[in-house]
Amino acid sequence: MPRRLTFLHSAAALAGGWLLMLAAFGLYSATGHRQALEQDVSESGRSLQRAISQRVAQHDAHLTSLSALGLAQAQPSADFDLVARSILRFYPRVVAIDLIRLPAGEVVSSARSADGATVDPAQVAKAVEGLASGKAVYGADTRSGHYRLMKRMNDTLAVSLDIDGAKLIEGEELPRWAALTLATADGPLIESGAKQPAASSFLARTIRFDAPIASATQPLRLSLQRHVTLAELLPVQPLALFAAVLLAGLVLVRSLLRHRQDAATARAAAEAASRREALRQHETKLAHALRINSMGEMASGIAHELTQPLTALLSQSQAGRRIAAANGLQDTPIDTVLAANVLQAKRAADILVRLRAYVGKSAEAPGVHDLCRHVADIVALSRIDLDRRGIALDLDLPDAPALARIDPVEIEQVIHNLVRNAADAVDQAGRADGRVSVSLRAAGQSYEITVSDNGTGIADDVLPRLFEPFFSSKPDGMGLGLSLCESIVERFDGSIAAANGAGGGAVFTVRLPAAHETQTQEEAAE
Repeated sequence: MPRRLTFLHSAAALAGGWLLMLAAFGLYSATGHRQALEQDVSESGRSLQRAISQRVAQHDAHLTSLSALGLAQAQPSADFDLVARSILRFYPRVVAIDLIRLPAGEVVSSARSADGATVDPAQVAKAVEGLASGKAVYGADTRSGHYRLMKRMNDTLAVSLDIDGAKLIEGEELPRWAALTLATADGPLIESGAKQPAASSFLARTIRFDAPIASATQPLRLSLQRHVTLAELLPVQPLALFAAVLLAGLVLVRSLLRHRQDAATARAAAEAASRREALRQHETKLAHALRINSMGEMASGIAHELTQPLTALLSQSQAGRRIAAANGLQDTPIDTVLAANVLQAKRAADILVRLRAYVGKSAEAPGVHDLCRHVADIVALSRIDLDRRGIALDLDLPDAPALARIDPVEIEQVIHNLVRNAADAVDQAGRADGRVSVSLRAAGQSYEITVSDNGTGIADDVLPRLFEPFFSSKPDGMGLGLSLCESIVERFDGSIAAANGAGGGAVFTVRLPAAHETQTQEEAAE
């Protein structure tokens, strides 16, 4: 299972992860909304800047037109008044136009709308004093939001425009969210639009746009502000939708991981059960082979032990018949009894011969096999019993295959018997640090399998008779186990030896000849 998702196993960790992801999404969403709002403020500000710049440029154009008209006539005429009134009608932000005679400061002509007022001619004369002909100058007005634009026509005339700054913004040009300030160097000229809160709320921000109006004669500066609240930066509906989807996704992933973990646990349990069953079947097979071999060894031993008395019985009975015949007792009851003894002795001998022949043919022909594999298999089988008894089991095998001509089942039976005997010796010693060691190593042209323990060891009087049939140092032993092991090993041209270890305990060594290189092909077919 991926380690990165293990936090989903705990409900508290799941809630923490959900909150962390939700916070990350909130930060990402707030950043995105802020960037979008900043772009909106910037675009609205630049649009207003262009519009106001165009309108103030028109004021300069009006001054130029009126100057040209005034200079074309020696005296003011009705044409000047007509043009002035047309400007007032079509450009409502221009609320008054005055023609002033210089240097006396006398109003020659004046046109104004309802919002306009006639200028003080002395102020105009003072403002344009020192200007070259054709130059214009900005001037403040006493009324809030108004300013004047004055131009010197020549040495005797000047024209003045009264401009209402609030009308520089028309209709729906100012967004509802915007707080607009149009200012000069002397301070704000107009302030309109949305009101800014007195105190900022939690995580609220103010986005600003500030730029000058493009005009050489009207030094105006536009400022646009937008107050952004937390609700605008982080809308509730998308956040709630993401939180619900995220929580559902995490719960779904957690459920899938639980199913996957349960499936993995079940699979591991099934594999463990399969391994246990395989080991059980292997153990059953070994036990069956042990019983069969034990019976064969017992039968072979019995046949061997009974052969001599039967031979003696047969010889004595035949000798008795010859004595009876020499004494004229042929065909008498004694001769008949002796003849029956001879017949039954021959029959018993024949049965023993057949039994020994049957036992001798029961073993399968050996083949070339890897001792490492079979030693490891039987150690794995024995480890279950030793773990249950609290005895450590060590295994030391070479890296390369150890090929020998053997019967795998019988060799495993030998090692199993030696390991079990070692474990019994450790139990008898009552050691808390009981240990059995199994090793396999090359020894010249042979391989040596060593089984050692730290148990009671072998008594001096028992050691010479250890491999005799029907001899056992155990109270309930039959004395066939080690005898059977010796028979099996010798059948494969090997040997088995027992000794006491230098540090205590017993050491059994099984030596088996290594298979020739030409025989190793049989291992591939295994």
